[in-house]
Amino acid sequence: MKRYLLYLFLLSSISSFSQKLSVSGNIQDTSAKGPLPNAIVMAIKLMDSTLVGFARSDENGFFKLKPLPIDTYQVVISHPKFADQGYFIFGDSKNLQYDFGKIILQPKNVSLDEVTIFAFKDPVYYKGDTLIYTADSFKTKANATVEDLLKKLPGLKVDADGKITSQGKAVDKVLVDGDEFFGGDATVATKNLAASSIESVQVYEKKSDDVANSSTGEETQKILNLKLKDEAKKGYFGKISGASDFQKFHEGEVLANYFKKKLKISVFGLGSSTPNASFGWGDVYKYGLNNEFNREENEDGGMSMYYSTNQPQGIPLTFKSGFYYTDKLSNNTKLNINYSFNSSEVVSKTTKNSQYFLTDTSYTSANTIESKQKNEAHAINIGLEQKIDSLTDFTFTSKVKLLNNSSSSYDETDFLSANNIKTRNTAINNTNSGYGYDVTNNLKLLKRFKKKDRLLTLNYNNTFSKNNSNGILKTDNYFYADTASSFNTVNQKKSSENDNQSHFGGVSFIEPLTKKIKIEASYDFMYYNSKQDKKALNNIGGEYNQLDSALTNNFVNVKQINRAGLKFIYEVKKLRFTIGTKARNVFVNNNNVFRNQRITQNFNNILPFSTIRYKFSENKSLDIRYTTSSQNPTISQLQPVFDNSNPNFINIGNPNLLPTFSHGINLNFNSWKSVSGKYTWAGLTYNYTNNDIATATSYDSIGRTVSQAINVNGNYNINGYIGTSMPFFSKKLEVGPNLWASYSENKSIINSKENKTQDIRSNLNLEFRLNLEKVEAALSGYYSYNSAYSSLNVTSSTPYSTQGISGRLSIKFPKNFLLESNADYTINSKRSNGYNINYLVWNASFSKTFFKKENFILGFYAYDMLNQNISVDRDVSSNVITDIKTNIISRYFLLKATFKFNSNKTKEENEF
Repeated sequence: MKRYLLYLFLLSSISSFSQKLSVSGNIQDTSAKGPLPNAIVMAIKLMDSTLVGFARSDENGFFKLKPLPIDTYQVVISHPKFADQGYFIFGDSKNLQYDFGKIILQPKNVSLDEVTIFAFKDPVYYKGDTLIYTADSFKTKANATVEDLLKKLPGLKVDADGKITSQGKAVDKVLVDGDEFFGGDATVATKNLAASSIESVQVYEKKSDDVANSSTGEETQKILNLKLKDEAKKGYFGKISGASDFQKFHEGEVLANYFKKKLKISVFGLGSSTPNASFGWGDVYKYGLNNEFNREENEDGGMSMYYSTNQPQGIPLTFKSGFYYTDKLSNNTKLNINYSFNSSEVVSKTTKNSQYFLTDTSYTSANTIESKQKNEAHAINIGLEQKIDSLTDFTFTSKVKLLNNSSSSYDETDFLSANNIKTRNTAINNTNSGYGYDVTNNLKLLKRFKKKDRLLTLNYNNTFSKNNSNGILKTDNYFYADTASSFNTVNQKKSSENDNQSHFGGVSFIEPLTKKIKIEASYDFMYYNSKQDKKALNNIGGEYNQLDSALTNNFVNVKQINRAGLKFIYEVKKLRFTIGTKARNVFVNNNNVFRNQRITQNFNNILPFSTIRYKFSENKSLDIRYTTSSQNPTISQLQPVFDNSNPNFINIGNPNLLPTFSHGINLNFNSWKSVSGKYTWAGLTYNYTNNDIATATSYDSIGRTVSQAINVNGNYNINGYIGTSMPFFSKKLEVGPNLWASYSENKSIINSKENKTQDIRSNLNLEFRLNLEKVEAALSGYYSYNSAYSSLNVTSSTPYSTQGISGRLSIKFPKNFLLESNADYTINSKRSNGYNINYLVWNASFSKTFFKKENFILGFYAYDMLNQNISVDRDVSSNVITDIKTNIISRYFLLKATFKFNSNKTKEENEF
């Protein structure tokens, strides 16, 4: 079968290239009654609307396209001052010469009785600063999802964890038709939305929405916007699916969506006891599911958002449900409300082997952790957009999340000397329960003026959060010496109350000085108040009644920031250049209430920035960005109290910490060649930080560590990447090599001595993709090399590598049968004993669609058929190297049925 398919593929490729069509002509200008130079001539293949030929007329009006394979084409002739004119070519081996002779273009104002307009868009092109992929230009299989489409777009990748990168940079936020449907913290996604519902995929950068927590106000977010086709936003559609092995594992999904003009209502539910504990990309986009993206925030460095479909580290049990409502109540008012509930439970077992490298010795630890974690979250989002008049817009958003969690764990560790002799054993029992809430409100007023580009922006937002927890800590410590052994124990009741609030008010004004030059002035005020009250009670006589003052404290951190900025903007067709600076004053008041101590700090920062964007053409550009930023320490890093939740690793805060100050340089280049389809991207980033927040760690004679946050100077990292996607044989075969490498140098203090850690990482990847009408296949391989060096102990330089080969195959048979399979082989090398594990994870499915609309799918799915799946990782931090292994679900089989429904009368995949 494979030889037959390969033979057909080679035969069709050879025959299509053995004979070529010749296309030429002479373009005339009717108004000047002479030749028309610089007219654009495009040859477009009708079967898939791809651009295969391109030329311009010379000074005499003549043009000749490069020879074309025999096929059916539309030839479009275009000029800015004249109406487009089109011809059709039906290729034939008996007629290879097509000379159109004189072609006379008509003026644009000529009245025609009837006209048919053919529009063509490049597969990849730029519109301003936005990179646009025309979705229909990338062929996908029947019933392909949005995720399948994203994986085919050159320069765009979706990894196993669901994170999207574009030209090597992470995508921070995903929009649908410009709306942020996905602003929360849950993990919901599906693979239902057909790729045919997407008109285009747009990638661009915009100023961060989290201006309040941005040190300069100039930080940007990479945005991916999915523009839906009009026909994908009509009527109703949905699906119901269920899967089970009728013994241990089950999956179930219910999703429905209703559109009527600007009204959209979506409901969903998911339950699972398998690793498929989240919806796939497709249904997130299709059903407008909100709250489904994870959000990571730092106190003063902005926000990043990502979506995760990664396999849980352990044995999961998941239930998710919710509804979404959005409607344009009038021409000037838009309202959206959504609610979601998420309940998850994971039971896991993790083993770790850690190597500790000190100046004069080394030792190891063998650790086993068994844990159970349960989390519940209710999330409500409300958004209102109001157009006050033609020049003024007002927006209001409010996000509320209620949280509950509980956990229990048993942690046992053996410590062994350099001679492999056990010196200590610890057993830790931890139980915790907690609750809390997060509330975020945002108000924004945008005022435009009759003078073009003049703009006034007013912002106010606030956040309120609370997180309380209570738990019991029990530890048993055994110490082994040459002559005797000893034992001690800890039994404590611990509580923690965390309250945080922040307020931000800002104003910015843009004034155009000329058509090319603008200036922007801004002022922001920020106020932060964080409180952390921690208590520890020792068990005396069976009751928790003795306060442990060493582990108890009440700490309040208050910050006030005033920030003013000025920016110069120069913009022409091919070049955009900005330069500016932010000046800020930071006042910090750290109040140790329990010990009646107060520390105040006052800082001034000048934060310059500059950007250059040069467009060589619509499909080739270079970006250079220089930024500075300053990040304040968090309250946990400031709180001067011991955290003994793991007595082997004691942490203590430092109220004298200073804010960090970082310089960053980013370069990004990408190029798309329309006719060949070749896409190339490359980038380089460099970051240098003074007053970086690191750790000072001391190790005692039995291997316990005490760490405190400190400031260090001179930490830096640099990384670069380059990749390309090269199509061959009329884009039936694509080859995509890419390379990524990084180097970082970070300082810390180990036993009062400076330790410098140098970390080198690299990854080389090569992928082949085959796209035929009934067959899709891909084969890729990668090699990852990592090496870390610690200056305190040369023996800590222990390079390790990971290699992998992945393959996937999809074959569509007659009678609507579909066979799909994917396999990943991983090789781990140069790790600790027991962690050099090689494993092959092989999945396969065989399914059939039924009924006229092909909307009922019945399939058999096999996961990890060889029963080898396992989670193995390595962490390198300062002078410690840790190998990690976690249990996950391995081999299982499911019988799955899916029913899709919609209000259309055609096949499911053709409508959405």
